[in-house]
Amino acid sequence: MNKVLLSIIPLAFFAIWSDFLFGQSPGGPGDSRKFRLSPVAEVSSSDNPTMDGRRLTVDMLIDGKLPKDGWRSSWTAWMKVNPKLTFDLGEEKRIGIIRVYFQPWDRGDELAEIKVEVSRDGKRFLEFNEYEGFSTERGKGAWAEIDLRAVKARYFRLSPQYQGWGHLWGEVEFWEIAN
Repeated sequence: MNKVLLSIIPLAFFAIWSDFLFGQSPGGPGDSRKFRLSPVAEVSSSDNPTMDGRRLTVDMLIDGKLPKDGWRSSWTAWMKVNPKLTFDLGEEKRIGIIRVYFQPWDRGDELAEIKVEVSRDGKRFLEFNEYEGFSTERGKGAWAEIDLRAVKARYFRLSPQYQGWGHLWGEVEFWEIAN
């Protein structure tokens, strides 16, 4: 009986803390909103990736796979370029949080800011807000979480600004408010 309990305890601990350990649930303590990951129908960029652009395309930003830390991985990269990325969710959705998995290379605060614009038709975009303060360890992937509170739109345009090398992005997630 004791052996069974001892073997169940680590499994229960892992189940309880897995969201925290792997960072899959957006929001923070005290956030009463419920979220579900929203699929992205299509992504496009004003500028093609500058490093391995034929192989590491913008479509990799919505494939659900995180790149490994370090230079030689599947990061979508723009060296000394600030792209405008447009994400089509396929239909209007109420998005609460956008998360960007990025890796700073030259400096921890390389991702200086992200401007968010929204649109219902994909033609006329309204500037929503600008977010800054993304800082993490160089050479390691991290999530930048952008809390929109609740924005109903089909198209989202993200315009990042770099300071340093450029942009290394691995994934972009849109979290729809479920409640």
